Amino acid sequence: MPETRRDALKRGGAVIAAVSSLAGCLGGGGGTATEPPSGDGGDGGPSAETATPSGTPTPTPVGSRPETPVGELPKWMPAPSAIDQTGYAFRSIAPQAMREFGDALGSGALDGFDQSYPLAAIDTVGDATAIHRFARSASVVEAEFDRTPVEDDLRDLGFSTGEARHGFRIFSAEDARAAAVRDNMLVTVGSFSSRDTADKTPVVEAIVDARTGNGDRYVDAVADCERLVETLGSAHLVQGRTHEAGETFAGGVGEGMGYHVGSEQTRVHAGVVFAEGETDRRLVADWASESDSFLGGSPTVGADGRVVTATALVATGDVTEFPAEFPGPDIESESPVPPAVSFAFDYAETGDGVGTLTVTQDGGETVDSDALFVRGSGFAGVDGADQTSAGPWQGSASGDEGGVVAGDSVAVGVERDYEIEIVWDPSDRDASATLARHEGPYA
Repeated sequence: MPETRRDALKRGGAVIAAVSSLAGCLGGGGGTATEPPSGDGGDGGPSAETATPSGTPTPTPVGSRPETPVGELPKWMPAPSAIDQTGYAFRSIAPQAMREFGDALGSGALDGFDQSYPLAAIDTVGDATAIHRFARSASVVEAEFDRTPVEDDLRDLGFSTGEARHGFRIFSAEDARAAAVRDNMLVTVGSFSSRDTADKTPVVEAIVDARTGNGDRYVDAVADCERLVETLGSAHLVQGRTHEAGETFAGGVGEGMGYHVGSEQTRVHAGVVFAEGETDRRLVADWASESDSFLGGSPTVGADGRVVTATALVATGDVTEFPAEFPGPDIESESPVPPAVSFAFDYAETGDGVGTLTVTQDGGETVDSDALFVRGSGFAGVDGADQTSAGPWQGSASGDEGGVVAGDSVAVGVERDYEIEIVWDPSDRDASATLARHEGPYA
């Protein structure tokens, strides 16, 4: 059975996550105020060291790269205190601008950009001017669209129309999600998690206030965030976070990565902000020399005041991916990000008001079968079905160590008014998320 637009709307969160999911979230603190860069490495040594072999081109300075739509990200991010946090991770990508380099980039670099966007006003993910994600489950899409069809889509999804706020219209849903819309701008907040039932409307309002200049922004409230954003500069993909000192690098209070694509060379730039008196260039150099984030390039490491950077230029044709890792040792997210994956549904009626719903993983990340569940209502005993009641995934799992990968499927016995959800619910993490939903023809 072909997927309807309503089905696409219901799986919209997973589509966006495929190209812009956060790699991690922190609760940490903002750290101390920063002083203007002094040019000294902070440890008595020279202000820069080069880890590149002789003949490697000198990386283009951060400030000399053309601006991209990702530069709008700081305007959207509210002060952590406005959303009851002390710090959070953020990520932004400029799909439309990156598509201009599609012929220059290596194969697979822009996989996912041709996926249909789950709102009718936006054709594909790659047509978005910018997609920003931050503060656990907030998403902002900037694209060329009229607000009216987007508002209609939100109502089709069960959202209720709320009040106007600084040129945006606020929407809320019974499942605690919230949204805000104006021409060319869409804000949504909600993790699709059955455990996260807090009202998201105040978060949406804080984001709208920040964007319109009616509320404090992250970069204004937390000096370390401002310094980090300035350090990362312009890029087609940028991500960063601030946190308590020492959560990653010893003495580090924030770090991030940026990828700026060019027709011949792509700049990979990492920045780490340290607490006063804690700057350690060598720690960053050691990490950079072994990190896959630089796509095979040899980074040059330098220091300026409390900030240490690592920068490399790589041939754009060699870029086949944009790693989603942060500088430094991995730290466990306070709010784990669900896998970026999509599912296709095919219902075949077998008679007497029942049938078989075949659910197939049709793209995205591998999902541990032990963490995948089929839930909802309308299950039925149907001959030949793999699964006739709610519970753990009973279908194929052909990936390594029992992972569900593209092509794996489960046949579910259902009544024709079924409402089925595919849920990610790992037993070792305090998180869950609905990855996809589907309704029967009589639901």
